[in-house]
Amino acid sequence: MKLKKIVIAGGSGFLGQIIVDRFKEKTEEIVVLSRNSKGQKDNVRTVVWDAKSIGDWSKELNGADVLINLSGKSINCRHNDANKKELLSSRIDATEILGKAIETSEQAPKLWINASAAALYIPGSKPNTENDAHFGNGFMEEMCIRWEESFLKSKCPQTRKIAMRITLILGKSGGVFPVLVGLTKKGLGGKAGSGKQMMSWMHEDDFLNAMNWFIENKNANGVYNMASPQPISNKDFMDLLRKNTNALFGLPAPAFAIRLASIFMQTEPGLVLNSVHVLPKKLLDNGFHFEFAKAENAIASLCKKVN
Repeated sequence: MKLKKIVIAGGSGFLGQIIVDRFKEKTEEIVVLSRNSKGQKDNVRTVVWDAKSIGDWSKELNGADVLINLSGKSINCRHNDANKKELLSSRIDATEILGKAIETSEQAPKLWINASAAALYIPGSKPNTENDAHFGNGFMEEMCIRWEESFLKSKCPQTRKIAMRITLILGKSGGVFPVLVGLTKKGLGGKAGSGKQMMSWMHEDDFLNAMNWFIENKNANGVYNMASPQPISNKDFMDLLRKNTNALFGLPAPAFAIRLASIFMQTEPGLVLNSVHVLPKKLLDNGFHFEFAKAENAIASLCKKVN
């Protein structure tokens, strides 16, 4: 199915770029809303916006087949008061202004896909599904809840809406996977902390296939967990990385060392030490097929492509 136009807000990062690469051949025009102008390349062009106020960029939504919102400051930072404020506002401001732009559009986008995160669930031994309505009470959980609320409250009756609760997306050219491969090859691919914390993940091909499924499946709406059907412990994940990179050993990283290092690296230790344990119930129940359901297959496939 040939699409006329896709608009991607915050599309300059890893996820935005793999979406552009997947859909540019089957879409007449892709518009990336960004704070920085990068001009046009082939059928992909950049339009400047501030993610806070209505401007000329809002005209790009008129008649679009799909709007994808990935905007938000990276969570890979220290969660101090200043960063928390920006993490929250960068997501809510962008989502709310997109909603207002749709409400005033002459021809609203047919589909609005908005990013969220699976970090809102309560960690535990039982995996969470979209049916679970009890969430955690930490900052990350609160941020995700308010993010989704700002998305769902927008009055866009002509626009189908999907919220993606994203987990760890494994890709060959960006995100955390190439970093983990590099560390593992240097002998630093041991378990983090106890290694018992669960990791929910999704191969980039399945992520993109799910995006395409959302577009083609007119009955798809609401919240979806973007994760493979088989979560894995941190220890088992790192074991697979060492196996597929031929690493002879992997030094473990005790929890106290991760907390100490995170101060110097200006990141948050919970991003590594906390469990994210979810299942993609709605995708499975509605017939979505995973090419990489098992971590061993996903890791083996990607390690062949990462330098």
